[in-house]
Amino acid sequence: MSPMRHTPKPLQSPRQYRALRFLVAQRCTVRFLWEHAGGNGIPQLISTLRKRGLRIEKIELEGQDRDGQKVRFCEYELQPESVDLAKQLLAMEGAA
Repeated sequence: MSPMRHTPKPLQSPRQYRALRFLVAQRCTVRFLWEHAGGNGIPQLISTLRKRGLRIEKIELEGQDRDGQKVRFCEYELQPESVDLAKQLLAMEGAA
C-alpha cells in the first residue's frame, strides 16, 4: 500500500510567505528577516514554519560589530529536502 500524500494547508500570514520566499533563495539572518519579512519575533516565525514540516537549520556564526567587537549571530537556512514543500506552500499564496 502506498503512503497517502496530503496537500499542505496554506500559510497563515503574508509575513510567513515573505520569509519563506527569502529562505528559498538564500540563508537569512534574523536582522534580514526582521527588515524584509517584517515584524518582531523572528525565532517564533521560524518555529511556525518548522511546524509546517519545513526543515530550517540555524547556523551559528561569529563576526565583528561596527566597533570591532566579537559578536555571535545566526543565519537560518532552508534545507534542500524542504525546497519542494516550500514551493508548494508558496504556490498557495493568496488561496487562504
